[in-house]
Amino acid sequence: MSVWKEFYQEYGKSVYRFLLSLTGSADEAEELLQETFYQAFLHVDRFEGRCSPYTWLCQIGKNAWLKECRRRKRFAEYDAAEIQLADTGRNPEAEVIYQDLRERTRRAVYHLKEPYKEVLILHVYGGLKYREIAQVFGKTESWAKVTCYRAKQQVAEEVKG
Repeated sequence: MSVWKEFYQEYGKSVYRFLLSLTGSADEAEELLQETFYQAFLHVDRFEGRCSPYTWLCQIGKNAWLKECRRRKRFAEYDAAEIQLADTGRNPEAEVIYQDLRERTRRAVYHLKEPYKEVLILHVYGGLKYREIAQVFGKTESWAKVTCYRAKQQVAEEVKG
């Protein structure tokens, strides 16, 4: 078995779940997963080992997702026609309110300045521990906690707004 196949088998499912949490779409997450591993293959020489391979792959995946978001202008104007009422057990009105809150939250995260945006995405969507985030940035675990807390506060303020 090739090294890349083993690498994919070890990290593929975890990175896919991370991408699925970002996109909310299984198809889009699968496409981004393929792009993530392709970019990792092309740039494996840039991996310095300062973080885990999972963290590195999540960074690549997050960057691919953000690039795709910019390309599609996903965060432009909210299109109510795109709301799909899932069978969540909520009534249609509650579902519309939930979808609106979700979209406003996504926009608020998108508008965060760095490093707040990246720290929040890595922790909340990626499930990375503060220790791992601190390693990525070359900072302390306390810095990662404070940065994530401040990012959450900013998002909450913008969503309330």
